[in-house]
Amino acid sequence: MTWGPDGKIAVVTGASSGIGEATTRRLAGAGLTVVAVARRVDRLEALASDLEGARGRVVPHAADVTDTEAVDALAARVRDEFGACHALINNAGIGGGAFTGREDLDDTLRTLDVNLLGTFRCLAAFSDLLEASAPSRVVNVASVAGKLGIGPAGYAASKFGVVGLSEALSLSWASRGITVCQLNPGFIVTEGFPQTDLTGGPLGRLVGEPEDVADRIAEVLRTGVAERTVPGWYRSFVAFRHVAPPLYRAIASRIDRAGGERRA
Repeated sequence: MTWGPDGKIAVVTGASSGIGEATTRRLAGAGLTVVAVARRVDRLEALASDLEGARGRVVPHAADVTDTEAVDALAARVRDEFGACHALINNAGIGGGAFTGREDLDDTLRTLDVNLLGTFRCLAAFSDLLEASAPSRVVNVASVAGKLGIGPAGYAASKFGVVGLSEALSLSWASRGITVCQLNPGFIVTEGFPQTDLTGGPLGRLVGEPEDVADRIAEVLRTGVAERTVPGWYRSFVAFRHVAPPLYRAIASRIDRAGGERRA
């Protein structure tokens, strides 16, 4: 079935900055009503005010994806107020630090709770409404780190989990009229990931902007594809990982982030 934006209802988590903010702007500009979700409601309200002249509109909603009751309340509001959810963009995420032992456990568990379990909570809360609104879309913002495993272990594990979850649901939810996509950004400059160690050097060309990801999300909503990498040429790294594992590991081990730390 074709999927057009006009009159559709979308929910975007992590909407107060970065990829979530850019996606909210992109979708509202295309004519969707976007329920913009984050903890920082002041930023959401400023975003809604800024987009008052857009074809669609933005509805701010404060919620923490680690709070099951808050996520259930979000889904109930969308159901009661709009009667549908045509697109769910699970974007809320954090980076976390290195995992070296017991002293890092709490931080690692927090990363898993936000990035992976938060995605599960949103999918659980919205699954019935998505089915009732079919054809509908789910876009889970994972990461190339969920394919290659370079960087903080907790972050990589959470994104590997999102990739696996997305792949499984893309198969099992298709019969419900719900397409599920794993959207895997490479290095993108955001508030939480400034990428300053890359942007000022020769690898700066590897770094993208949140708007690049927002454009791909809009494309995924139109097409219903099950996987997209941003920028697209990052897929060559993933292919290289599987085609030549020993050579990949030899090269990857020389990358600074292979030490398991998060760079500024």
